[in-house]
Amino acid sequence: MVKPQTLRGFRDFLPEEMVIREQIINTLKEVYMLYGFEPLETPALEYTQTLLKKYGQEAERLIYNFKDKGQRDVGLRYDLTVPLARVMALNPNLPLPFKRYQIQPVWRADKPQAGRYREFLQADIDLVGPSSPLADAELIACLLSVVEKLGIKNYRLLINDRRLFEEYGLKDPEILKELDKIPPPYQNKINNDQIISLLKKKKVLTKKTDEKKLEKILGSLEPKSIKEIKGFLETMDLNSKKLKFWPGLTRGLDYYTGTIFELFVKGYKNLSVGGGGRYDGLVGMFLGKKLPAVGFSFGIDRLVEAMESQDLTKNIPTTKTRVLVTIFSPELLKESVRLAGILRGAGVKTDLYPDADAKLEKQLKYADKKGIPLVAILGPDEVKEKKVMIKDMVAKTQTQLSLEALLEKIG
Repeated sequence: MVKPQTLRGFRDFLPEEMVIREQIINTLKEVYMLYGFEPLETPALEYTQTLLKKYGQEAERLIYNFKDKGQRDVGLRYDLTVPLARVMALNPNLPLPFKRYQIQPVWRADKPQAGRYREFLQADIDLVGPSSPLADAELIACLLSVVEKLGIKNYRLLINDRRLFEEYGLKDPEILKELDKIPPPYQNKINNDQIISLLKKKKVLTKKTDEKKLEKILGSLEPKSIKEIKGFLETMDLNSKKLKFWPGLTRGLDYYTGTIFELFVKGYKNLSVGGGGRYDGLVGMFLGKKLPAVGFSFGIDRLVEAMESQDLTKNIPTTKTRVLVTIFSPELLKESVRLAGILRGAGVKTDLYPDADAKLEKQLKYADKKGIPLVAILGPDEVKEKKVMIKDMVAKTQTQLSLEALLEKIG
């Protein structure tokens, strides 16, 4: 017998978990479409050459790559941004600006730990074409609207501009990589001196010139690009105070070229719930010409966990089913089947208990365990009077209703 087990870093999601995840995903889709973003899907597998030399060495070692049955070098997608860039190159006639959202799994051969898995779901939005700060503001407005719609409180979108590091000549990838790992001041109250001391301790900040450059960066004022974005958000009647300039933010991926941002929720560990930025050179790698783009990605798993940390998921029902139609006896089976058909025809999410010989007590326990709020019982008296006995599993009451009254009650 084969021992049933899941691979380390991979998970199953049971129905009660999936209901919560799907409700959150549906909220994201609703807001994304409100802002004019349209859906896109891409294959799980890409040619290895499509994925490599786009992210940086640190990230690329996490790509699952192998030879397929045809001995081609392929890899599982690391994120959804590089596949988008490949799509743009293969479809040069797409209307610009191109706004898309994409919600699909990605894979990383990372060490599993809290909030970090080897397979996880990303929800991306990207705006390709314009280089204007208005494009950045439009994208940020959309993601802030998502957070507000989900009811998340006490959050901050940390924002920086990667051009700051170029301006001060700090280009050592090891310094930027380690700087990216330090939880921001919003999360852990660390100051600039402590950051520099920590990087020295890790032996990545060894040159006095690099130390001076970093000191200037960490003490720099908010760039014009970020001020412009905040101005657009205020014009859109959105709270720009949720944006906090943090010059130590680097974002680990090499393809970022301008503004970068990460979403943090207070009380949720030291992990970002999502991140993104401007990547004006990535599409050009495939297209042969510069095509500006800006994007943001929510990690669905972290988004769920952040909401759980604020008790925002506890009131989401664990099932979408509104009514369980029971079977009183084999003799009344057809009446129950007919009722289930009528309810479903009226758009009511209905479960029909599939065993005519099961005792009513067992069927009620099933409804209670599943979290189904209403149970419909059709006994001999109800059939005779053309009514339905409705048991409210939450209020612990039961009422005999006509079919019309039942449909009105369910809404």
